[in-house]
Amino acid sequence: MDKPLLLDVKDLCTHFQTPEGTIYAVNGISFHLKEGETLAVVGESGCGKSVSMMSVMRLIPIPPGEIVRGQIFYRGSDLLMKSEH
Repeated sequence: MDKPLLLDVKDLCTHFQTPEGTIYAVNGISFHLKEGETLAVVGESGCGKSVSMMSVMRLIPIPPGEIVRGQIFYRGSDLLMKSEH
């Protein structure tokens, strides 16, 4: 039996505006998780792991950060279309 889709992230991009210019922190990540699955995100320091997960949870401070592209579905509901509340 196929488990239901819990989280579906598509082409997520998060940028930060700084006095020195734009920082492209997350560029087009996509992944999905079904109920009961676990995802491990690994990589070097500064590669975007924390910013990616903070973007999924909509915890990026705006400004200076901004999710500029992508979709985040949780149980079929688009989180980026919901209010912050």
